[in-house]
Amino acid sequence: MELFYSRDIAAGGRTLDQEESNHCVRVLRHSQGDVIHIVDGRGCLYECRIEDASPKAVAFSVLKVEEAYGSHPYELHMAVAPPKNIDRFEWFAEKATEIAVDRITPLFGDYSERKVFKKERCERIVISAAKQSHKGAVPQLDDAVSVKDFLSWPFDADVAKLICYCDETEFLGVKKISVREALAGASGDKYVIMIGPEGDFSRDEMKLAVEKGWQPVSLGTSRLRIETAALTAVAAVYLKYI
Repeated sequence: MELFYSRDIAAGGRTLDQEESNHCVRVLRHSQGDVIHIVDGRGCLYECRIEDASPKAVAFSVLKVEEAYGSHPYELHMAVAPPKNIDRFEWFAEKATEIAVDRITPLFGDYSERKVFKKERCERIVISAAKQSHKGAVPQLDDAVSVKDFLSWPFDADVAKLICYCDETEFLGVKKISVREALAGASGDKYVIMIGPEGDFSRDEMKLAVEKGWQPVSLGTSRLRIETAALTAVAAVYLKYI
């Protein structure tokens, strides 16, 4: 089943944008009267009938709606420092969307090599990945923030806050544990996981994180690239629920 995307359908919009319309009519050869399926990025799947097969703006009517389409039984927020090669971050965002993630926040840390993040291209990749993997919800992609600013964000008390760190140094007497232990010990189904830059988090950042209630965790003995570590964390949460 081919999926299309409309950010306006939930608010009453009844046309596809030009890019989606062109793909629908000129690539997939849909015509008036055909039934197509559209996701709204918020979790719903709409079964629709084409009323006007214009390649610039396909008009449709809604036949029925399915809620929580392709949903998962937890909330996962990944905060990840983009590597110097931005293609690797985009690869992570694509694959994390295919597995299951709700929000992605790019981070700039003390040791980050990349200090600029333009999210427009990555947003398109995430939307495409959500459609390809049959997800009704498209992950929220934030503007980049500094690690220290992110650590000041408020999170609900039932959110498990995990920060991945390579070194064995203890901060404020808090020992690092495995991500498996951390997930098993979580009291709820909400998680936020931080992945640092090429040089990892600085000691100042780690100390601040522990002060703010974050649990340092390990992803194992292998030294992983940023995008590999981030996807490993996404998969660890996903596998807890299957």
